[in-house]
Amino acid sequence: MNIMVDDKSENTVPASTWYRASVACAIVAGVFCVVVCVGLIQNYFHSDVSDPLDSEQFVALKAKLQTYPNDEQLKSKVRRMDLELREEYFRRQAFGVRGGWLLLGGIVVLLVSVGVAVGCRKTISGPAPPGDQERAEVRAGTFARWSVAAAGLAILGGATVLAFIVPIEGFPTAVKDVEKPPPLVVRFGSAEEIGRNWPRFRGPGGLGISAYTNVPSKWNAKSGEGVLWKAPVPLAGKNSPVVWGNRIFLTGATMDKRQVYCFDADSGELLWQRDVANVPGSVAKAPRISEELGACYAAPTAVADGQRVYAIFANGDLICFDFDGERLWAMNLGLPDNMYGHSTSLTMWRNLLLVKFDQGREGEGKSELLALDALTGDDVWSKERPVPDSWSSPIVINAGGREQVITCGNPWVISYSPADGSELWRAKCLDGDVAPCPIYAGGMVFAVNTNAVVAAIRPDGSGDVTKTHIAWTAIDGLPDICSPVSDGKLLWLMETYGTLTCYDIQAGNMVWDRELDMEINASPSIVGERVYLISIDGVTIIIEADRKYKEIARSELGEKVYATPAFMDGRIYIRGEKHLFCISGAKR
Repeated sequence: MNIMVDDKSENTVPASTWYRASVACAIVAGVFCVVVCVGLIQNYFHSDVSDPLDSEQFVALKAKLQTYPNDEQLKSKVRRMDLELREEYFRRQAFGVRGGWLLLGGIVVLLVSVGVAVGCRKTISGPAPPGDQERAEVRAGTFARWSVAAAGLAILGGATVLAFIVPIEGFPTAVKDVEKPPPLVVRFGSAEEIGRNWPRFRGPGGLGISAYTNVPSKWNAKSGEGVLWKAPVPLAGKNSPVVWGNRIFLTGATMDKRQVYCFDADSGELLWQRDVANVPGSVAKAPRISEELGACYAAPTAVADGQRVYAIFANGDLICFDFDGERLWAMNLGLPDNMYGHSTSLTMWRNLLLVKFDQGREGEGKSELLALDALTGDDVWSKERPVPDSWSSPIVINAGGREQVITCGNPWVISYSPADGSELWRAKCLDGDVAPCPIYAGGMVFAVNTNAVVAAIRPDGSGDVTKTHIAWTAIDGLPDICSPVSDGKLLWLMETYGTLTCYDIQAGNMVWDRELDMEINASPSIVGERVYLISIDGVTIIIEADRKYKEIARSELGEKVYATPAFMDGRIYIRGEKHLFCISGAKR
């Protein structure tokens, strides 16, 4: 760099002045870089050594919670500390990224200052005349002070911009992939909220009973009658819609790709879709499953808690998003030893995500029931299950003065405590590949599977209750896919090939059966005094929930249906083979 010097001009800054100012700026920038570097080193070692959830105090609190699972004050304290630890962890991560950019900015200022100083040094000649030298020194001092101040302000301004204005998404890809901390307000849906929504497979409690009676009973998709909207679903799946407020959640998958979708319940707009990728432990390509036998890569239905949605796939990938589509956590449970891939839907109890992961063959000890902290995905408890692979989803009930997780698998119906996974009772009454889910109605648990029996079990026993608490069994109309439904007085069983059978739940006798001449995979549902049945061909039959068979209405969707509908206030949401439909009496 060459700076021309005119000693005769009082307005010209001599090269020596530029030199001193550049040196001063370099010193300021150097000190800044050292301070930032020290901070980054301290932050690195703290973040690298300390896992936020390995805090001795936090571990002790969680252990205490295992001993006192119903202590709400203790739960609140654990959640609060969990949030604080995670927020601190993510603050340190953000500081590491922003600090790197600040260090880079300081180095640039340092290098430029050094370059200017070297250039000026080469142009400095002999001393100026005495009068000019005195004036030059005054100007040099003033110029140097302003130069240093300007450099300091430039660095401070850059730090402010990087620290507060530049969003974290603007930094490198590695930071974009960091899962964001849980929201500051951590809550889960209350029983009342759950009852108003359709948060899981077959709705509240997994019972297939609508909280609303004002849903449509007649529509025709071909003419558009009763169809509020129809939206394409990007990837195939046989899971059912999950609805919370104005959001509908579905999943879709192929052997190579898995996705979670969120639709607007009022318009059908696809609000967001997220790839399920980079899941720790997941294989790049899922193994081929027996699709020719009706299996699919997105069979399990998701579950929602009011702020988050949780989804699981055939390859064992389990993931959590918030309602805005931000990924919170993900894991792989291992490739299931299951010819259909994992097909069991998720459920929740309070803040626990319950995963029934049955696999392998009898006696291999591969099956288990998992309870994960829904906020973090951390293990809370797990229980090995004495059953082979199955596809029946669990339900949570309150019976016999206690809350219970009811599960089905060959040959056992087993009840567990949701608080710690301890076994409460078991009944031996199933056989074969168990797919239908249990239900709770009229004070009894009903479990059923083809080639076995339908069994009515009183849920107030302990230990092996096979000989003491099975109120009655029957062998007619046993389904292999569809789950039963009951209004507390009658029980309906739906066989895949169209036979609908009605039982009296107290007496255990068959009241009637009916051949419907259609193939059905979707489980029957109850809306008020009506039973809704929907065939694979998309034909919905509505009958009276009565001791005699009486058809009320029949409607056409015009698309194949394998999934069970979701029922909300004045609406039915039906997943077809390629589209999601909103059935409503209201017009758009």
